Amino acid sequence: MPAESRVLERAEQYIRKLSIGVNPLSGEALPEGDACKQERISKCLAYVADYLQQRIVPSREPQNAKKAAKRQEPRHARKLASAELTLSPETLAKYEIFEEPVSLSGFVRRLNALIPEGSGMIPLIYSDVAEILTREGVLLKETGEKGKDMNLPSPHGEEMGFMRAEADIRGHHAVYTKCNDVAQRFILEKIQDCVAQANERFARYQAKAAAAGETTVETDSADRGDKVAKERFHLTEAELAKYSADETPVPVTEIARRLNDLLVPDANIEKLYFKSIRDWFVAQGLLESKTDAVGKIYFTPTEAGLAAGVLTEPRLGKNGESYSAVLYGPAAQKLVLEHVNELG
Repeated sequence: MPAESRVLERAEQYIRKLSIGVNPLSGEALPEGDACKQERISKCLAYVADYLQQRIVPSREPQNAKKAAKRQEPRHARKLASAELTLSPETLAKYEIFEEPVSLSGFVRRLNALIPEGSGMIPLIYSDVAEILTREGVLLKETGEKGKDMNLPSPHGEEMGFMRAEADIRGHHAVYTKCNDVAQRFILEKIQDCVAQANERFARYQAKAAAAGETTVETDSADRGDKVAKERFHLTEAELAKYSADETPVPVTEIARRLNDLLVPDANIEKLYFKSIRDWFVAQGLLESKTDAVGKIYFTPTEAGLAAGVLTEPRLGKNGESYSAVLYGPAAQKLVLEHVNELG
């Protein structure tokens, strides 16, 4: 069985690479026109890779798998939190990077399993991580068949190892995000931002608990939709004057980050998502969306957009695929600042 498992694992890796248009032996992008780059074939290859992965996981060291499953069981002591979350470098070093893709929710569960028992710390929840990844331009919100929001990889996210997955779970068709080893490392690089997001959530509910005469906060209260309403994103002229502008064109995610950094700390104001800026440029006729040969949506500047300082730059993705990154020069950034309070 161990030998068979190794063969299956190698086959899964090869097929997975082929499904994203990469030569598994050389790591180079497959030439345009290659059969593996056709959408239907690519999806079939991804399906087979997922099937092989399901065959591989149960055959790997059953005793260790049982131990890992036990480690991930819910800890009832954490139902009530009394302290902010802290994830030290020593704690994070214990996280095991998995070579096979894991679901984003599974990543969060495994990370929470590292929180010391009895610490009283509030754990991360899925939305803490998803919101940060959305700000980074890695995830995009899409509406599912039943009107439910889904956090799925953007084209940029796919280049970074995030992938869209589908499965039938308890009789229901689910679409969700998986993270390969590169994507898992990226989340760990941004994990302190996720921790800050969790602690902001904790502070809000702690204030509510104090008002009600309670001393602890239910860790799952955010999942019930009990949220404090925030003001739409806006900045004063004095705050906008602090925007760090330079002559170097930057991606829209960097513009959103710089603008969010201008907000007063702990302000009850919604953060600005890069998608709001991008969609505004589309509405003004400065950007347009297109679909490539495999069905992926991408954006490119119109003639008016080029005149307004929006440009493209060729880039090479981590999977060896070439793509054009949309960048915003000084004139385009100035345009954002002039209309910033229309974007929230």
